Amino acid sequence: MFAAAEDSRPQHRFGLKQIALGLLLVGLGALAALAVLREMARSPSSAATAPAASAYAGTVSRPARTAAEEKYAADLWAIHEGVKASAVKMTFAGLSYKMGDTDKTAVKTKVTPLTKVFEDAQAKLDALEAPASLQKQHDQYAEALKLYKSASLEMVKVAQDGKDEHLIKAQAMSYNASENLLRVGDVLWPGENRPN
Repeated sequence: MFAAAEDSRPQHRFGLKQIALGLLLVGLGALAALAVLREMARSPSSAATAPAASAYAGTVSRPARTAAEEKYAADLWAIHEGVKASAVKMTFAGLSYKMGDTDKTAVKTKVTPLTKVFEDAQAKLDALEAPASLQKQHDQYAEALKLYKSASLEMVKVAQDGKDEHLIKAQAMSYNASENLLRVGDVLWPGENRPN
């Protein structure tokens, strides 16, 4: 009698959707943890333990930027604001779909215009002349834009066939792109402070 009752209980299995959502959330959590760790490393230390030359623990004095470096940082910041906002929109479009708040057609509607934003940002970046000292950051930013564009194109494919693997691939590309943006930001806009 009890055996029959036990067999009638629903089986709990994880499907592809649950696994994809889990991977997406783990990726976002890892990105948030990285940001928190970066900020903790920059937080002010107590006056008693801080060296006299540094207001923040672990900071290294940077040489003053040249006029060309300042101009490049300011020009790239204008591009960066739109890229950053679009990357967040893309992430939330995928999350809304996975949470069941929107359907696959809405993903396409929300993400398709973002591809153009990334393409336009690439054209603006290509028009910038990076000083030799910032060429590495310029190349990293270009790679991030390429990854974001590819991620947006991949994410839109979910509207065609409904396969979650597109979201997983797009999330991995977006994560790598955001890592590049963090590296560039560490050099050009420490703490994401807008350049002068």
